[in-house]
Amino acid sequence: MTDLPEWELQLQQNLAGIRRSGENLAKSAASITGHAEVRGVTIEVSANGDITSLQIAPGAMRWTSAQLTSALLDCHRRARADAAAKTEQIIRNADSRLRNPMQELLGKAEAAVTEPRQPMTEEEIQAADDAYFDRMNRRGWNR
Repeated sequence: MTDLPEWELQLQQNLAGIRRSGENLAKSAASITGHAEVRGVTIEVSANGDITSLQIAPGAMRWTSAQLTSALLDCHRRARADAAAKTEQIIRNADSRLRNPMQELLGKAEAAVTEPRQPMTEEEIQAADDAYFDRMNRRGWNR
């Protein structure tokens, strides 16, 4: 068995490293902006897709409502895609201890390859049942 104080020191160092990586990730994420320009319309968005800057060229003001709407929507979509790509790049370069949980949060975790489960034997089923009822008897059935 390893020395407990040595193990605690190692654990504290690991936690400090994760905190530093988390702070760096948070700073990087806070600085993300997406940018796009479509036919005289320029949009800048934050990391979560909110518009932070919108510029419309004077010539675009002569467009029909449908043309301006189309340009605005297309530009916003492209700016959001730009921000998403920058976010993914930051996550790809993040500390591996943070990368996987971030990908899970964003719903982009790589599907884990799991082996098909083998059917349980009668003994395994009985042991699982016994463990369940033992747990329930200790905790109480009304919880």
